[in-house]
Amino acid sequence: MAKPKILVGWTTVDSAQKAEKLAADLVRARLAACAQVDGPITSHFIWQGKTERAKEWRVWVKFPASSAKKIEAWLRTHHPYSTPQWLAVETKAVAGPYREWVLESTQSIRKTKQ
Repeated sequence: MAKPKILVGWTTVDSAQKAEKLAADLVRARLAACAQVDGPITSHFIWQGKTERAKEWRVWVKFPASSAKKIEAWLRTHHPYSTPQWLAVETKAVAGPYREWVLESTQSIRKTKQ
């Protein structure tokens, strides 16, 4: 039996407060087991035909692959940007206890250990 895949995804926003809110809300909704904020970082990008530079904060998200589409849909309605960055990659190696914690933490109702 294949082990459930764990992904790491990230997005960026233009303030620490918005990053903290996204991170907390993703975990509270049990879409992510963990969300970490780092920054500020400097982003260089093209937006509406112009080269831009902006200070941003990155939100790292750890979650089971089964939640990927739910997170993307959630971000479309909760992210402050009209076109939010959302990238996710599959992890190659995940410690067994950490995998179990991610899976347990993202269930709507926690299983009680017997």
